[in-house]
Amino acid sequence: MTLSNHLISNYAEHPAFKVVAPVFAVPDVLLSSFNESYLALSQMASTLGSLSSSQLQRTCRKTLSEIFGLMSAQVADKQEAFFLAELRQECLRVIELEFSWFARKFHRGFAEVTPGLRTTEALQLRRSYHYFGCISTSVVSEILALGSEDLVKFRAKVRAGSLRREDLSINSGPVVRAICNVLHKEFKSLGVLDVVGSYIGRRTFVHGLALELSVPQSTWWRNAVDGLPRAPKTLYAHVDEGIPFPKSIVYLTDVSELNGPTGCFPGAYDSLELTPLQEIIGRVVGLVGSRADSPLREYYGKLYHQSMNSKRFRQHFMRLPESLRFNSHLGWDVLPDSELEQHLVAREQLMLGTSGTFIVFDGAKLLHRGGLVKEAERIALQVVFSDLPPGKRFVQRLKRVFR
Repeated sequence: MTLSNHLISNYAEHPAFKVVAPVFAVPDVLLSSFNESYLALSQMASTLGSLSSSQLQRTCRKTLSEIFGLMSAQVADKQEAFFLAELRQECLRVIELEFSWFARKFHRGFAEVTPGLRTTEALQLRRSYHYFGCISTSVVSEILALGSEDLVKFRAKVRAGSLRREDLSINSGPVVRAICNVLHKEFKSLGVLDVVGSYIGRRTFVHGLALELSVPQSTWWRNAVDGLPRAPKTLYAHVDEGIPFPKSIVYLTDVSELNGPTGCFPGAYDSLELTPLQEIIGRVVGLVGSRADSPLREYYGKLYHQSMNSKRFRQHFMRLPESLRFNSHLGWDVLPDSELEQHLVAREQLMLGTSGTFIVFDGAKLLHRGGLVKEAERIALQVVFSDLPPGKRFVQRLKRVFR
């Protein structure tokens, strides 16, 4: 049985996902039309003529509207109608972003991926969507010194019981900009920017980062689905919702199995064999009922990143055809002692190491999860790359403010 089949049976056998209502009926020919057109764009967009590209995009938009139109004609109440309307809107938003991403122009002759380590890293990132490395101890010390005052504040918040992720991290301001500059120079020296650039086909820069303290008192990641004998061993395993673009996690403390190692599941995402529309739905379905202006926000009453803790949300999700069901944060959905759990646990690779250890990975293609701290603490950087240099990004921000 493939991992894809394990995912299907997981939802079918999971007691929390039992739904009496029938599944929405959608003809396979419509699903195939969308998936084939989308695949053609994703794999050939940079070489397609404008006429072919426009025709394929129109087909994607048209069939997506037809698919959601058919499902909307089968709803039982206004809440289901809201669910499908929001899901359709989120899917349309994502495919428009991806049409632009697929057609982006590649830079030429900029990456220095020399024989030896950099070549190995570049090939590893391309094949397995991740690789590991380490920054120098002097750079770790410099970054810790820059963030020392904020870390003191974080620990004070922990003592006061403020344990949300946003309470224990910063991602903007002069300290973050200073750390970005330090890390950009280090990553450039180590060849990280060339390796990432060779992966996306464009020059790459450190775009931003978050300095984050993780402690065992935090409980945001714990299981919130009732009626299970225990929590699944895959808590918080997920893929990112954004366009495929590598990012990095850098440890600023030594990390063992007890103080929050990052975990990844090489090969798992590809083994799920998702269709394009199934993948798109999985990346955006968690946003349905989450935005402040959603008519479903109070109706669902969801927790942080855990859409499936809401029974009402699960009922709407399970009305989707099997070939469209996917949740990017599937780690919370896994049934304990299921074959899916066993296969994922067997694949997990923990990132253990001394301070300075880092992973570079494509979070949209590599199933992964942040460290779940049991003892002590972990200090880490969550790093985002960009193909826009700092000056241009600043100009674009000003244009958005004043237009």
